[in-house]
Amino acid sequence: MDKLEDFCEKRKENFKPYIEIFSPFTKYLILPIATENADPAWFSFILTVKEEAPFKRDELTAFLNQNLIETRNLFAGNMVRQPGFINQPGRVADKLDVTDYIMNNTFFLGTYPGLDKSRIDYIEEKVKEFMTQY
Repeated sequence: MDKLEDFCEKRKENFKPYIEIFSPFTKYLILPIATENADPAWFSFILTVKEEAPFKRDELTAFLNQNLIETRNLFAGNMVRQPGFINQPGRVADKLDVTDYIMNNTFFLGTYPGLDKSRIDYIEEKVKEFMTQY
């Protein structure tokens, strides 16, 4: 617990360069935005690939992962499609198109405290390399 405040500050610091790296590509990506008056200690940098993007989430994440930049898909997305919830009693009030979209098009990069400038610079280099194709 003694390190918690420092960890939170480092995560906030590591979030900022991701905004700079990905902002030029908002034509293809939805970037995270904090709720007004919030001061989050970002666990991750979450991105959603837009429908009109000329690439799919899996193409971008495969490229990043092949270049040793770990990504993770969103944990759940549409919860009713998760194995633990299939055939469970419950009610779905309407179509879940948005949650399906998030489930299939959202991923995140870590903001862990060990992320340093050289690693962030490398991420930027590889993101630009991928995006120059488009």
